[in-house]
Parts: sequence; C-alpha cells; structure tokens
Amino acid sequence: MPKGLLIITLLFLFACGEKKTDLSGNTPIKINDFNKVFKATELPVTMTDSNLEKYADTLTIGRKALAQFVPDSVVEKIIALKNEKAVLHPLIRIEKEEEYYLLLNVQHPKKQEIAVVVFSKKNKYLDYKIITDFSEENKTSKLYGKTLSINREPSFLVEENKLGADNALTYEKKGWAYTDSNFRLIYFDSNKKPESKQVINPIDTLSMNNELSGDYARDSKNFMSLRDLGPNKYQFFLHFEKKEGSCTGELKGVLNFTKNTATFNEKGDPCIIHFKINGNVISIKEEGNCGNHRNMTCYFNDEYDKKRRPKKKK
Repeated sequence: MPKGLLIITLLFLFACGEKKTDLSGNTPIKINDFNKVFKATELPVTMTDSNLEKYADTLTIGRKALAQFVPDSVVEKIIALKNEKAVLHPLIRIEKEEEYYLLLNVQHPKKQEIAVVVFSKKNKYLDYKIITDFSEENKTSKLYGKTLSINREPSFLVEENKLGADNALTYEKKGWAYTDSNFRLIYFDSNKKPESKQVINPIDTLSMNNELSGDYARDSKNFMSLRDLGPNKYQFFLHFEKKEGSCTGELKGVLNFTKNTATFNEKGDPCIIHFKINGNVISIKEEGNCGNHRNMTCYFNDEYDKKRRPKKKK
C-alpha cells in the first residue's frame, strides 16, 4: 500500500475512533463518556458573573442526556420542562476519593445558575444542589458583586455584597458542603436586616385532643406546636427568631413521647433535639449538628410556656 494512502487510512480510522458523544440524550450514553465533557479541575476555584465564560463550555447537554444518570424529579428541578429557553452547559468536574462532582451551567435568558450533582465512584447518583445564580442585570453593576469560591474539601462559599445609596455595605455569606449523604448549610454570616414576615404554622388547623397537644410560645415568632398523630405520637412545628430577628430556625417533624420526653432524630440528618415537658413548660435542648435547620450563630435551645386553649362556644 502506498505510504500516502496508509496515512490517510490511519487518520480515517482514528477519526472514527474519536466519535463525539451525542449529548442530546436521544441515544444511550455511557456515563464515563458523559463525564469526560466536564473538564477535571484543580481546586481552589473562584467563579463570578464576569469570569464564568472561562469555565463554561459551548457544548449543550440535553435534558434527556442528564436524565440517563439523574432522577427525573431532580432534572426537573435543575432545568424545568416549562423553561423552554433554558440551556445546560458543562462546567467542571471535581474528583475526590469517595465521590465526584459535576458542575452544570444552567443558562436562562436573564440569569445563569450553577448546579452541582454528586456521584459515588461507582457512578451512583447521590445528591444535587443549585448553589447560586448570577443575574445578567447585576453583571455590569459597580454596586453589586457575587462570588462562588470552591475550596479543596470541597465546600462551596457564596458571598454576595451590595453597596446601598447611602454607601452602606450589606453582605451575606453561605457555605454549602456534601456531608452525611446530603448537601448541608455549614456556614452563614450576614449583616442584612431581616424582612418582617408573618410566620405561617403549617399544622395549625390539625386536631389537639391528646394530653400534650397545643401551642407552646413566647410570642408569634418564637413557638412550638404539637398536634395529634396517634397515642403519644405528635406532629410538631418549631420556629424561632433570635437576636432581633437576625438568627432564625425552623423544624417540622414527628415526635413519640415516652411519658413527658421525646427526641427528634431522623435518618440521614445529624440534627438531634431533645424535648421535655414539665407542667405547662416545654424545654428544648439541641444536640449534634442542626445547622441545616437554623442559622449558624444560634441554637434551638429554649423553653416555652403552653398557651391556654380558647374555650369552645356552647
């Protein structure tokens, strides 16, 4: 075979072997081929609205492609079917000893979101989180700035700064990490004044026939409600606002009381809270890590008095 023809043949075979992955999702994809479109990146990394193009790829990922490896319900939360103008692009891949992270750029007409999807080393889906978004409206503003910093753990710190008309700087910092099988809030700091909102009690209308059922409260922003669910079994809703409203917490769940004590402890949640009722007073003591249910600078620890039930009209 002539030398020139041999070279052409080898180049043709090589090109065939380097066939591009179909990211539309219309054909089956191997997860290792899917992962290769995300560039492996060394940490730490800092992303902003102005340097996002440095990491974002022009490749487009179809919803059907993502749905081959991620539950449909999660795909819908990342890129809803009704958002017809939203487009998915690969960002980066972060490799760790026990899991790996794929970062997606969800591009909307007026904002760009960053979603993180976690897989085990055996390519099993573990969890996801939409970490932050960058608004096109704020992209050129000199009075506003937002950064996403990813450290070596990795943890994902979102810092947002805004300069007001009075030159007063407000900031908010939130840190997220995948730990104990879930993405959890591990850090929070802010000097923003909280908005005054009415607290809606989601179990307020449920029955209160059991002995311990009722509302235990200090005021409308600091209370705990117990409602009937069965003998010695109660649904509860707990809400507090401390430090002039700058530190809040909220929790909803089920409690099984043994005499006058009960413990909240759900599988996969590192938060443990003990409840004890003496007379008309409920005492609440936190144990473990409950940062996913409250701000980082305050705790659920408190006591509330039981409110008298209104008398039924005859």
